[in-house]
Amino acid sequence: MNTLPLILLSIVGMASNPAQEVTYTPLPDGFDYPAKTETLLAAVKTGDVARLREHAWLVFAGLTQPVRPADPDSEAVWETWYSAVETFGPDAGHSARDIQRLLKRPTQSSSIHGMGKRPDVESTSWSFTLFNEDLRRHTRGNRLQAKATMQTIDSTWTNLTPVVDRKVPEYPATAMSLKVVWWLVKKSGMTALPVWDEQQRTIRGLAQPELMWQRRVAVDPSRDAVPDGEIVDLSGFPHSRVVPLSAFHQVTLDARLAATLRGAEAGDHLVLVGMHYATKELPDWVWATFWWHDRPADGPYAQHRPADSILKGVWRNYLMDVAYDMDLPRESDGTPNAVFNPWLEGRYLNGVNANCMTCHQRAVWSPATPAPSFKPITRGAAQPDDPLFQCGTKADYLWSLLLDGNQ
Repeated sequence: MNTLPLILLSIVGMASNPAQEVTYTPLPDGFDYPAKTETLLAAVKTGDVARLREHAWLVFAGLTQPVRPADPDSEAVWETWYSAVETFGPDAGHSARDIQRLLKRPTQSSSIHGMGKRPDVESTSWSFTLFNEDLRRHTRGNRLQAKATMQTIDSTWTNLTPVVDRKVPEYPATAMSLKVVWWLVKKSGMTALPVWDEQQRTIRGLAQPELMWQRRVAVDPSRDAVPDGEIVDLSGFPHSRVVPLSAFHQVTLDARLAATLRGAEAGDHLVLVGMHYATKELPDWVWATFWWHDRPADGPYAQHRPADSILKGVWRNYLMDVAYDMDLPRESDGTPNAVFNPWLEGRYLNGVNANCMTCHQRAVWSPATPAPSFKPITRGAAQPDDPLFQCGTKADYLWSLLLDGNQ
C-alpha cells in the first residue's frame, strides 16, 4: 500500500484546556473571503473546478490559523466562534466566554435507515456546530431564534405569496457556520480509527456508517512520531497502519469534559476527523467539507491544496470536497453533483450520493412541522413548486435555525 507522510503537530498546537477563556476572532483577511458572488457564479457556470476548490481551501486555511501565532498551543480561529446555545438560545451574552465544545451525537445520526433510533449503535463520533458573529448578529437582531418570530413571519404568507418570497430575512454574505466531528482516542494503548477511502459510485448507495468502513488506522498517543510503514494487528483489521496522535488536531479531555462523554476519562483525547463549513457568499451558500486521511496527498480530494506556508501543520492531513451548486458540475454519468462528508452522511441509505445543498434546502419552518425531515437523501435541486415549500417559511438553508432555535 502506498502511504504518504503525515504532517505532524509542529505548527498548529493542540488545544489542551477545554475551559480556557476565549475572545471571538473573525476569519482573517488574506484568505479570499468573502469572495465576490459574481466571481464564484462565473466559475460554476464555466466549470472552473480549480478556482472553486482553491477558494474552499483558502477559507479553510483562514479558519485554521492560530489566534496567537507565536503560541504553539493557540486555539484556531474557528474554535473561538459561537455555539448553538449562544447563537440560538433564549439568553446569549458575550462576557466571560470559554471555548465552546458542547458535544453531542451528530444530528444526522438521530435515525439511520434500517437501524432504528439507537444513537449508541448509529454513531460513535461526536460533533457540535459553531457560528460566526455575522450569522449570530443577524439571527438575534431579527429574533429568528424565537418561535414567536417564525410564527409571525409565516402568518404573513397568503395563497398568492410566491414560493421564492416565503423565507426568513436573508443572511448577509459574510454569515458562516460550521460543524466539526470528533473521535475518542484513549490515553493509553492504541485506538482504532475508521478511515474512509473513496469508492465507486452506485446509483443507490448503501448506508455506510463508520464502523462498516473497510480500513482502520491505529492511533498511538504515546509517541509524537511513528516510523513510516509501521503496522499493527487490530481486531478484525490486521496490518493496520500506526499513526501518532500528533497527526491530528486534538483536544485532551479534563474531568469536566470527559464526564459528558460515555466511555471517556480525564486524559483521553478527542481527535478532529471531520469539518463542514457553509458560507453565504452565494444565495444558496457555499458548502465545503473535510475529512481526515492518513494519505492526505493522494487522490482528487487533495488537489488544489494551498502551499504549506498558507495551510499549515496538521490541517494538511484533511481531504476536501465542495458544493457551489445542487446540480453542477455533473457527475461522470450525467447525474447531479454529489458532495458529502463520510462522517456525517455516510451512515444513511444513499448518503454517499448526497449533496449538502439539496439536504439544506429542505430546512423549512411551518406551524405543523417546525423541523421537517431532511430525508430522503438525494441530490439535485428541488422543483420550485415542491409541496415542501408551499406551506411554510424557508430558513435560508439553516437547519440549526429550526433544530437549535425555534424556542
